[in-house]
Amino acid sequence: MFWSVTTGSYLKLNPTEAVKDPSIFKVARLFKILEGAMQDDKDNLIEKVRGIYCFKVKNSEGKEGMWIINAKTGRGSVVYNGKEKPDVTFIMKDEDVVDLISGKLNPQKAFFQGKIKIQGNMGLALKLTELQKRASTRIEELKAKL
Repeated sequence: MFWSVTTGSYLKLNPTEAVKDPSIFKVARLFKILEGAMQDDKDNLIEKVRGIYCFKVKNSEGKEGMWIINAKTGRGSVVYNGKEKPDVTFIMKDEDVVDLISGKLNPQKAFFQGKIKIQGNMGLALKLTELQKRASTRIEELKAKL
């Protein structure tokens, strides 16, 4: 169970079997690029964030997947169906995560529009905006190379 800021009540997540192949999600490629940006981090973003993020994503076909972004240790990592306990979890649609990571979707605006459900550390959730802004340039550079 988690507290939903949107509804002002506790919500229970129904356990679902995650899809084994992440390539069916639009966001899979961007998470790979994000991991590359983290590994090549010259701005030391990990030091500024220090948290473990979880993205629970549902695609247009209703399939669900989960990515764990460890921005707490080392240079960070992005793992599909990772087992680490997240500090904050975002529950979103596939296309909304793509827009969020690419900078087309403002996190606060998306939250108030109900496009993001958040559970866990709200302070860390707010740091996502900083991480998004700092990483977006690097993500665009890496996408151009692909």
